[in-house]
Amino acid sequence: MAVQPLPCDDGGTGTPGACSCSPSIASAPLCRADGTTVLLVLRSGCVACGQAATDPAVVGWIDPLTGVLTPGAAPPDAGPCSMGCSCSPSIDTTPLCRADGTTVLLVVRNDCADCDTPAPGPTVVGWLDPLTGVFTPGAAPADAGPCDPGCVDTVCRQLCDDTDGDGQADATYSELWCIKADGTAELVLTYQDDPSTPYTPTAPVDCTYGCPETETVTLCDASGPFLRRFTWLGGVGSYEDVALDGQTPHVVSGTVGVCSGDDGGGGTLCPEQGTPAATLGLCLADGTPIAVVVTRDCNGVVTQDGWINLTTGTFSAGAPPAGAAACGDSRAFELAGLLCDVDPATGDVLGLVLVEYEYNPDGSLASVRLVDPGTGATYTLQGQLSICPGGTGTPTADLDLTVLCDVQADGTAAPFLRDYRRDATTGQITGLTDYGLDGTPYTPTGTVGVCSPEAEPCRNASTLLLCDLPTDGDPAPTVTDTNPTPYYPYGTGAPVTGAQALWDGGTLDLPAGTSPQPGTPGRVNSLAATIQAQRPACDTGTAHVTVSVNALQQGPDNGCAQTGHLRLFNGTTQTALTLLPVNTPAGWFGTLTVEADVPAADLAAGNITAALALDAYDDNPGQCAPSPRRTGWELSAFTATTVYDQTGCDPQFLRTVTVDCETGTVLTVTDATLDGQPYTVTGQAAQCTAAGGGSCCPEQPCPAQTVIEACRCDDTDADGLPDVGYVELLAVDCAGTVTSLGTYTDGLTGPYTPVSPVDCTTLGDEEGAGPTFGAQAHRVELTGAATWSAAAWPTLQSVTAVAHGGTGTITTADGPSTLHQGEAATWSIARDEDARLTGPLVIAADTGTVTVTFTTGVQL
Repeated sequence: MAVQPLPCDDGGTGTPGACSCSPSIASAPLCRADGTTVLLVLRSGCVACGQAATDPAVVGWIDPLTGVLTPGAAPPDAGPCSMGCSCSPSIDTTPLCRADGTTVLLVVRNDCADCDTPAPGPTVVGWLDPLTGVFTPGAAPADAGPCDPGCVDTVCRQLCDDTDGDGQADATYSELWCIKADGTAELVLTYQDDPSTPYTPTAPVDCTYGCPETETVTLCDASGPFLRRFTWLGGVGSYEDVALDGQTPHVVSGTVGVCSGDDGGGGTLCPEQGTPAATLGLCLADGTPIAVVVTRDCNGVVTQDGWINLTTGTFSAGAPPAGAAACGDSRAFELAGLLCDVDPATGDVLGLVLVEYEYNPDGSLASVRLVDPGTGATYTLQGQLSICPGGTGTPTADLDLTVLCDVQADGTAAPFLRDYRRDATTGQITGLTDYGLDGTPYTPTGTVGVCSPEAEPCRNASTLLLCDLPTDGDPAPTVTDTNPTPYYPYGTGAPVTGAQALWDGGTLDLPAGTSPQPGTPGRVNSLAATIQAQRPACDTGTAHVTVSVNALQQGPDNGCAQTGHLRLFNGTTQTALTLLPVNTPAGWFGTLTVEADVPAADLAAGNITAALALDAYDDNPGQCAPSPRRTGWELSAFTATTVYDQTGCDPQFLRTVTVDCETGTVLTVTDATLDGQPYTVTGQAAQCTAAGGGSCCPEQPCPAQTVIEACRCDDTDADGLPDVGYVELLAVDCAGTVTSLGTYTDGLTGPYTPVSPVDCTTLGDEEGAGPTFGAQAHRVELTGAATWSAAAWPTLQSVTAVAHGGTGTITTADGPSTLHQGEAATWSIARDEDARLTGPLVIAADTGTVTVTFTTGVQL
């Protein structure tokens, strides 16, 4: 979130001063030679107290037809729109609704006239399709008419009240306004804390407070990504950390920073990433609510990505279907006038019938249903559908059914049916009858009016880029006892059978030999095991196999020469070898390990084998003196692990978490591919790091996250006092480092090189400048029995306490209360003239650490 610069009320120091100055933007109309109108945009900058105001600077000009801002001076042919009389041509837009439910904007131009000539009436220039942005000159479409004047938006305003008559604000209250489609605004309610309780202000006064503002951003710490929700109210900010599900509290571990990632093309991240936004309030022709998804990139260009069906969560690329319109204006169903079920033989009326037409989302007819007007149930036709005949004892006039609402004094509304009777010849209404929705007679008790559409529920949606990390890359292998002869095909070999207990993690004793194999000078115990592991759904074709076993040389003799080895085979091809120490002494104990990369298909097929060969008897006088040598062995702790290389097996997907704005309850969690198709997670949803190692998104250099405007002053005449104001742009990166981006003239119209920068608060005064004050920053950590008290700081201005890894206790004038883990509690003075923040306020740590961040007033 970009941090907005503070008003330059004291020249840019951020310390409230005695003077007030706020930069402002204004516009003035000019007329071009071809008769078109442009708006000149002016910016008025700040100056220090006592200095003359600077002339407004030209920022650029706006074409009112296109809304495009062109930086720099106005066009050379632009000039005043009248000579002596004040007249400014203007462009207005008015929303209209078409028969298919779509909305268009009627563009109206108000022209000028001479001083003594009456102004002409407004002229329709053309109309604009808000979904495509296409402008069509000429009159509006023939089927366009007024739209439902219900609320299209609501605005909250927080105001201040002087309840004690001292001229200063001492209470706040809120106003909720309804913005209608015609551009008018209506005050809905005035309240303080509880909207259900009306509030009547005593003496409204100006204040600087605003309604609470919130924003949720995705950050990362040592444990991975999490959500941080920021809230600002009355100039005081706080935040809370939650997991990606939007509701589980998250405790920060390690350093917090921006998650690694790139812009999709390998480039450097821009200072403010494009964030998809959903535009609500539209419905398909059948009434299904949808959200149009648009993205604003780093250059401010807005593109339409597609639309989401809010009932199913399905994303579709491209423009919404034809027939989409503002909710509450659906044409999905239509009822025809009352008809009769007539016996074709006798002409008798067998029943009254309504015809209901249902339309597809594209506006085409989907189905037709006959409806019983009394019950609303489907009607079964007995004869022929016809206009009701006259003189048959049945009604001779048309009847009109419409749904109205019976609105009570408390605002509740009950819908009912009103049946109008008309004269068949003149069409005049001759009477009416009211029914409940169940067809029973109904008598209104309140005010009868048109039913307002139900308010759309408030929803917040956050979309995260995640990766589906595979979890099947390191399966537990199957180890099976195998004939060792192919892996030790020598005459001295003595195959060992029944070694499955060893392969299962048990112990195997191989006693010392008492004689050599027939026809040889020695005896070697040989044993083998086949290693097989299920292949995952995705891998690179390679797997890594690791085998280890503990061996104890039990004697009674030391080994002779090369005593034994552990080998790994792919088929009959050796891929790894580990040898025992030469002349292994009795009592020697060690772990033998072999590992190798093998083809994934061979591991899955059972072609990988681990083989052991250990001397039991060696009667070779040339190498063993004295001879023979007899050695026994104890084998244990056999392990085999297999890991398939799954580099690149971590597809990216988008996870959208929708929460209730008021309660924070998670309503839906939907996953989609990057092109908007539904996606089902098969592994583990997490930050994009593949199971085989490495990051799917290379770490990018940390960009400037925030750009701040700071007001500066220059002493150009060397008198030690400020006489020229300018602006310095400061960039704050991910780590909080502040870097100057350059200095510019006030209004940012061009670069500025200061001559002798000075403090903007420096004043020339014969009696000397008055004292200046600032705020000193403090921060302490409380653990164990440590406490912090506001009584120790007489000029206390603000305090924030946060609990980490446990809870704390806060004692105020209201008594003690618990500071819960991860909770942040903040107090601060509300106005510049408040002397200090008063206690009692005592903060203590209970089971974890409590950090106390506070500021005190100091004289500079």
